[in-house]
Amino acid sequence: MSTSKTSSTSTSKSSSTSKTSTSSSTSKTTSTSTSKTSSTSTSKSTSTSKTSSVSSTSKSSSTSKSSSTSKSSSTAKASSTSSTSKTSSTSKSSSTSKVSTTSKTLTTLSTSATKSTLFPAPTSTPKVPKPILRTFNWNIGWVRAAPDGFARPFVGINGQWPCPPLVANLGDEIKINVVNNLGNQSTAIHFHGLYQENTTYSDGPAMVTQCPIQPGASFVYQFKINQPGTYWYHAHIGGQYIADGFRGPLIVHDVLAPYGVPDQEVVVSLTDLYHTEAPYLIHDYLSANNTDTTGGAEPVPNSALINEAQNVKFNVLPGKTYLFRVVNMGAVAAQYLQFDQHDMTIVDGIYTQPMTVSQLFVGVAQRYSVLVKTKTTTSQNFAIVALMNTQMFDSTITPAGQQKSATGWLVYDAAKALPAPFDLSTKIQPWDDTRLVPYDVQKILPNPSTYVYLTADFGPNSWGSTRGMFNGVTYLSQKATLTAPASLVSTPTIYGPNSNTFVLPYKSVVEVNINNHDTRAHPFHLHGHAFQIISRGAGGANFPGLFNDPPIPLRRDTIIVYEGSSATVRFVADNPGIQLFHCHTEWHVESGLTATFVEAPDVLQARKPYIPVSHRNVCDAQGILRKGNAAGNYKNWNDLTGAVTESDENYWGALVKPPS
Repeated sequence: MSTSKTSSTSTSKSSSTSKTSTSSSTSKTTSTSTSKTSSTSTSKSTSTSKTSSVSSTSKSSSTSKSSSTSKSSSTAKASSTSSTSKTSSTSKSSSTSKVSTTSKTLTTLSTSATKSTLFPAPTSTPKVPKPILRTFNWNIGWVRAAPDGFARPFVGINGQWPCPPLVANLGDEIKINVVNNLGNQSTAIHFHGLYQENTTYSDGPAMVTQCPIQPGASFVYQFKINQPGTYWYHAHIGGQYIADGFRGPLIVHDVLAPYGVPDQEVVVSLTDLYHTEAPYLIHDYLSANNTDTTGGAEPVPNSALINEAQNVKFNVLPGKTYLFRVVNMGAVAAQYLQFDQHDMTIVDGIYTQPMTVSQLFVGVAQRYSVLVKTKTTTSQNFAIVALMNTQMFDSTITPAGQQKSATGWLVYDAAKALPAPFDLSTKIQPWDDTRLVPYDVQKILPNPSTYVYLTADFGPNSWGSTRGMFNGVTYLSQKATLTAPASLVSTPTIYGPNSNTFVLPYKSVVEVNINNHDTRAHPFHLHGHAFQIISRGAGGANFPGLFNDPPIPLRRDTIIVYEGSSATVRFVADNPGIQLFHCHTEWHVESGLTATFVEAPDVLQARKPYIPVSHRNVCDAQGILRKGNAAGNYKNWNDLTGAVTESDENYWGALVKPPS
């Protein structure tokens, strides 16, 4: 059991205190592709590919007990209609020494396409893999690890933490059979950046598109992937991914990608680590005492991590082109990333025209894919440094000994010394992502027909908790997962005053204007869409503004709106469903900085979407109504008596039975 203030939320055994958190695994997979991975996996396929492992291989510092419908704790089985796989996961405790982590190979790439470095003219037609159903059996349980030397429990999958990557090809269908074995916490999973067209019920936010998955319950997510690129998945309930680490990369391959096929791929995740478990942090953060003592300051992380570890090694070969898929899976800190003496050419978020930079600034929830050409010799190794942006950190509560940066290396020759990491704080460069131009050169959308105006700010509620607010209203989950009559489904009021609901007509051009009245920048994320960035105010000398409507705007699903500034984004409401728009500083999701876009509900209802049995079962088992307005009233839809209008003073995130 955890020796910190954690015994009520998890149970795990370990004597580990080493500075690494990844577990070793061995897997065999038969699928439509072949890959060599650092987890010693072997595959058979009609095509051959070199891959690079999302999770670094290392001597693990985690020990866990877990069980699921598959054989887990030490062995997990997963199957699909076109593939079968056996996975064996083993965690071993280790000493208190720092353990270097090595990333070798990571996702599946076809070599049937022309190998080139940047938007080549193809010499042959790439062989497109046949779409398949990929089935995963996930036992969600506690795993003990020590990524920065401090041992604590994390939310893992099949006894593994960091959580494994979810990898697919464009056009594949994903099915995830989830069993919640957390004991005293509910869970729910969001697949960040995926639009979930026609499967809005698999989007994941609890009490929005699904009921929470209670302890002991089973649940199925199933959806088709129609978007290539770099994404991630994470818990979307009670801040569970904030400090408890329920998060992982999601990679979708496209052999027809405009940048061709690089020699190898590597995923680089950037995260911030807390030593205290999420329920305690959330309860303290939203307390009246925190408002009184810090003005409502967010908890400050203890350490920065690369691939959920420190001292990470990426083995590279000279004269090659690598695609690094960079994703910020953190809770609060934007991060700078720089490879010593290696430029990066951005080619992906949504496919972009190439833009070469020497440094990235990656907001929480943002992603970039970059091509890096290695040197022609192996004469030396090179440092990689990730540095947290400390703007969100209150210096009065910053943990002693905080590690603001994490180090990795491009290792050309393992026999040569690793260079000391450079001080990235002295090398900060201006950053403007709006200079990126989408590869498809989609023009600016026409004048909008629907406008949404949002003013973001913070303030105390009636009992003193500091709450995030849009237009003076803090978001609160309501009592029912709504199914309304056709005559009322487009009426915003039935969704409750604290749902911050905006109903968007089908296929309307929607313009959202965000004014940030806070003194800090915020990464705002829209579910179900990528939006065009039409304008954005500046954030000081290092973050110039965009003041003239660009003819071909950048598109992405998460935009940083700078302190005391504003931004305008635009999209077409062509994905019927319930789409959240919220700050992805995850503390602010918990404090209510969220709006609800009810998109074309009449069209969605007319399509009569099928709601899976497992989704209905978890609602019914917990007594959560599947019809009714925000108050659960389905006899008088306009009567909102009993709707949730104030936050709970004894709120502990995803805990089912919080301390009294």
